[in-house]
Amino acid sequence: MTLTRVMLGACVLVVLAWYIGRRDAPGAGATAQADATPGPATASSRGAARSEAHVVQGEKSTTLATLDEARMTVGEQGRVLRITGSVGRNFAQDLQAALEANPSLQRIDITSGGGYAKPGLEAARMIRRRNLIVRVSSHCASMCVALWAAAAQRQLEPDAVIGLHAWDAQCDARPSPDREQCHYQMQFATDHDASYDSWLREAGFNAYLLGLQERTASENIAVVNALQLWENGVDFSAVSHDGTPMTRADVQRYLRERYSRR
Repeated sequence: MTLTRVMLGACVLVVLAWYIGRRDAPGAGATAQADATPGPATASSRGAARSEAHVVQGEKSTTLATLDEARMTVGEQGRVLRITGSVGRNFAQDLQAALEANPSLQRIDITSGGGYAKPGLEAARMIRRRNLIVRVSSHCASMCVALWAAAAQRQLEPDAVIGLHAWDAQCDARPSPDREQCHYQMQFATDHDASYDSWLREAGFNAYLLGLQERTASENIAVVNALQLWENGVDFSAVSHDGTPMTRADVQRYLRERYSRR
């Protein structure tokens, strides 16, 4: 399940400042911060030690999460669908309606902390069938990552981040007998894991990122930025806020200039 939008919004600035600070520091990347997720210090394709993702600690919910529906608006003469908010229960239905009403739609711009698995998986399959581009603005976490990974082309704005954590159906937060039924169904819930994992692998997520997603508890969030995604082999393009293509050097310069004064 998703974390709160408040936590995600706060971690965007915190993690980027932390990352750039480590990059600029002597010996940055050689050791992990005390609160970073432990992982193997294998070399990246550029020959430098990999920087570890920053894990923001959350608090496990004892109540069943309820999510508002995302806001979807169409712009650029029907070519772009802007989505802001959670993957709620009607997310796939709303996305389908937007796609049917806008046959020339080419790209989805999304900011989301994630949400429910079933509508998220349905929406990801729609995106895949339509060969849509998905561009992340600000943050895309939990189930939102499936939407990004399933896209024909993935884009990321320079200060946007991806958030990974393990899936949680919140069975224990449900009243009996729903709680017992949920645990029973979870024994056979292979659809989520198989589809999600397949999309991540096709998008280039390596063993480190897949392991990070699996071992990060559902109440926490492992935050990864553009430079770290590139380090770990993810296939995507960086674009500025106005859509101008950016190189890795452009992104690193942008982040350094923006956060070095913090």
